Amino acid sequence: MTTKSTSVTTSPARALRSSLRLSVPLTVIGTALLAAPALALPPEGWDTPESVSFMDYFLLVLVFPLALALVITLAAILPSLVRGEKLSGHSSPVSDDWFGGPRGGKAEVEAGAAKDAGGASGKW
Repeated sequence: MTTKSTSVTTSPARALRSSLRLSVPLTVIGTALLAAPALALPPEGWDTPESVSFMDYFLLVLVFPLALALVITLAAILPSLVRGEKLSGHSSPVSDDWFGGPRGGKAEVEAGAAKDAGGASGKW
């Protein structure tokens, strides 16, 4: 039975990485905890703003964003609905299209392919 003794040494790069792993989160947390709100008062000439009603707040925070999301969704889906495409996942698969390729598809390419045409088997 042979025992191998190893000494544990750390490289400078490893020590830097481990110290950064600890110092970066502590810096972020410390900055967030030490941040204080501004304590300045508004100028005396400014009027006090009116309080916002619950309905105005509700419209601004919830209803308007949902309406905007609905309009964007309809703008994205409406063209396919007009073409008569089905939106369910159970529709038949769409045939593959090769834009700019030969009209015969892969069969035409395989029939006309030369052995020394290049690609992964290309030679100089």
